[in-house]
Amino acid sequence: MPSFRSDLETVPTYDPGPPTVEIAARLGLERIIAMADNECPTEPFPEVEEAIAAAASSLNRYPLSDASYLADALANHYELDKDRLWVGPGSTGILTTVALAASGPGTSVVFGDPSFVVYRMATLLAGAEPIPVPLDSEWRLDPDAILAAVRPDTTLIYFCNPNNPTGTHRSSDDVARMVAAVPDSITLVIDEAYAEYATAADYATAIPLALERDNVVVSRTFSKVYGLAGARVGYALGDPTTVRSLRRLQFPFATSALAQIAATEALRHQDRVQQRVAANSAGRDFLANELRLLDQFVIDSQTNFVLWKPATDAAQLAQELLDVGIMVRAMGPWIRVTVGTEAENQTLIDSVTGLV
Repeated sequence: MPSFRSDLETVPTYDPGPPTVEIAARLGLERIIAMADNECPTEPFPEVEEAIAAAASSLNRYPLSDASYLADALANHYELDKDRLWVGPGSTGILTTVALAASGPGTSVVFGDPSFVVYRMATLLAGAEPIPVPLDSEWRLDPDAILAAVRPDTTLIYFCNPNNPTGTHRSSDDVARMVAAVPDSITLVIDEAYAEYATAADYATAIPLALERDNVVVSRTFSKVYGLAGARVGYALGDPTTVRSLRRLQFPFATSALAQIAATEALRHQDRVQQRVAANSAGRDFLANELRLLDQFVIDSQTNFVLWKPATDAAQLAQELLDVGIMVRAMGPWIRVTVGTEAENQTLIDSVTGLV
């Protein structure tokens, strides 16, 4: 029997569950409405599909290891120097690489709880100690509590804004105050996977802060509003020296050629990105309002999902919804549902109405 690292069993793994096709077959259904994983409910832009198809014949070649064409496109989009950008295999890949580069045995990593599960996974993978910090009374990340949790051995902070799984956000002023208070020796990663969906007047991206402070990095993804979750491509922005140091531990050719091509093309269509943002906002409001009319407790969201606490058992309700072909995510006493198409949202509300 081979030997493994002694703490291997303590590193959590992510369980996405079986494919929807398999679940549908098991339940005897034609299809499953997937509203559990915060995906975009609509397909990639047609031009993206065409670009992927056109590039398929070149898959015998390795991709650009530095994703330079996509980095060029992002630099043009944000109007900044290319050396401030880092492209990786989804923001998950970037977040994990940051932990490997900025933490390790004998260090600690601070993050909100509940927040994105990868923060704990990446911390333990790096051999560091996770320090989860409870949310405040409004289910938001608590900057003051996060700062208070920092220890002499802390080298990394993850801050998800807007936050997953609650959907809540902190204002730009709150984030700026926290950034100013974080010691220069600590890397602060502000995870903005859902930033495009945020419509609150007091929300703003932290990218300008990352361009001013060499210990701040902002991560973004093409998995959400751009509809490229299956391509696995994300990016980070920050100080050139910091970005260069962090990405040293990223594997060569980490981002596939098709992912780079898809993201580069998707970035060109900002008008349709805004259409998706508007549709998501309308769907998010619809779900929240209708669930509240059913006496469900719903947390205000600035993302592409809604978290609510049903009056009945959450796990049971999630299973009952799955039995009729709707997949949502049960999380303890809560249910998280992704904003779907208009028809999918209505089907969910109709189904919940008949079950609660």
